[in-house]
This record gives sequence, structure tokens and C-alpha cells, in this order.
Amino acid sequence: MALMVTQILDATRIEEGRMVLELAPCNIDSLVRETIETYFAVLNKNNNRLILRIPLELPLVNADSSRLQRVFVNLISNALKHTQNGTILVKAEEENNTVKVTVKDTGSGISEEDMPHIWERYYKGKHSETGTGLGLFICKFIVESHGGKIWAESEVGKGTEFIFTLPVD
Repeated sequence: MALMVTQILDATRIEEGRMVLELAPCNIDSLVRETIETYFAVLNKNNNRLILRIPLELPLVNADSSRLQRVFVNLISNALKHTQNGTILVKAEEENNTVKVTVKDTGSGISEEDMPHIWERYYKGKHSETGTGLGLFICKFIVESHGGKIWAESEVGKGTEFIFTLPVD
């Protein structure tokens, strides 16, 4: 419930142009681990396994850590919601002067019909019964506000991979 309220408030701030980023050097490994410690036990009701592959020598990114944590919460909670008895992989790597982050699941996947619309505000997909339809809209705004890019790859019945990049300082 708290996640839904936060999403509604974030979407309102975005719409009104009031979402301000407070940038500082940010360690992706620490941020992911804090997010997981805070949310994984609460969100994982489907007997999933979580794998982290984040190198310790990953460079820092100039980011708003609280906003970036929203991206991780949204992507990981979506993965957990659509995966049962599967695996959620969170990995990060340095690539072409960016930090590239992937959240990959072995869940139900996203249909070709839904894929072009997943970044739209309030779009929940034809097969989604829960949520506000704001999570991916917010993720896209936050990542792009940091100068990054975000995209998804999915296959129905095999899972989904959300990938985003953030520039290295």
C-alpha cells in the first residue's frame, strides 16, 4: 500500500514538474543491497530466488539515491509479482562510460501487444490485475532525468529483462 501511495505522489510530482533530483556520488551495489534488505522479504511471496551480480569495483554514478531506489523497488517488485518459483537476477556492469543495470526474471513475460505501452502512465497491461500502472512510467522518468536510457526485452512464458544505463561521472 505504501508503495502505491509513493507512486501516486511521484507521478503527481512528475506531472507538475516538481520532481527535483538531489545528485551526489552513488554506489549502485550499496543501493541495490539496501533496497533488497528493505523490500525483498516483504515483496517475495512467490518462493523466488534472488541473485546479485554487482562487481565491487563498479564506478560511482552521480545520482539521487532515493529516486534511484524507487527504480529498483519498482523493477524488483514487478519481477517478483510476475514470477513464481523462479529467479530474479539483478546485475550491473560498466559499459561504454555508463553503468548498465539489468533486472531479469523468469516470470510470465510481457505480451507483444502490451510491450509498446508499458511506459505509459496508468497502463497496467491486459494480464496484470494489481498495481497502479505508474511504476514503469516513474522508472522511465527517473532514469532519463539522470541522463540514462531504459528499455525492456521480454518473451511470454520465459520472463522479462529491464535494462537501464546511467552515465559514469
